[in-house]
Amino acid sequence: MSGSLEIFDEAFNSLERALRLATMRQAVIAQNIANAKTPGYAALTFDEQLERAVRRRDRKDVILEDELAALAENSGKYSAYVKLMTSKIGVLRTIATQGKR
Repeated sequence: MSGSLEIFDEAFNSLERALRLATMRQAVIAQNIANAKTPGYAALTFDEQLERAVRRRDRKDVILEDELAALAENSGKYSAYVKLMTSKIGVLRTIATQGKR
């Protein structure tokens, strides 16, 4: 047997990355919602947040309905990722406990 046993497969790693991205998106959306009534606040999207170090974007107002829709969409994705991750961990737990017998 060469190399080490890989417990977490690529799907697990992809889910972990997706959860991190969803968490970062949630932070940007939450910031927009929190500042919806702040005069002069320019709403950001997740991609804009990443690109703002590269170039200045046109300012835009926070549209609360759009932010709430984005929040709901991102929350749904995050929940799906968590369910998939929980399922993968359950399989690993079953394998580990079956190995003790």
